[in-house]
Amino acid sequence: MSSITSPRGFTLFETLVATGILVTALAGIAQLFVLSTHLTRQASASGIALVAAQDKLESLRGLAFAYDEAGAAITAPALAPSSSSSLDENVAPNVDWLDAAGHASEDANAAMLVRRWRISTVEAAAPEAIAIEVCVFRASLEAADHRAADACLSAVRTRQP
Repeated sequence: MSSITSPRGFTLFETLVATGILVTALAGIAQLFVLSTHLTRQASASGIALVAAQDKLESLRGLAFAYDEAGAAITAPALAPSSSSSLDENVAPNVDWLDAAGHASEDANAAMLVRRWRISTVEAAAPEAIAIEVCVFRASLEAADHRAADACLSAVRTRQP
């Protein structure tokens, strides 16, 4: 009776097949490693953008928007309605530039992120409620509109007595 297996070990064909399977598996794992590294960097940048948007939204929500004892409306100057294009363009004073850590920077050319915000009245006839919108973009995006933002947050604030 003849045997197909060799008493000396693997045949050359078996070794080539095993090597091919191993190389294919390693190539797939390498691609997954590269993809996961890329996605981790993207998630980190999105996290910084989200924190920067949240920080600005909270600082704007903390400004005066109330009534005084006599019933007169009090509105902080920073909560004045802004241009309708302030989320799509760098419109002063509704824009600032951020470094890689999300901190405000004076140098627009060295900025990693651009943060824009818009203040608008909810109803023009009764400005007792305002909408605050904040969007953060990568600075490398030229003329990015708010739909291309890395993070956008909004809140509605009503005037309280």
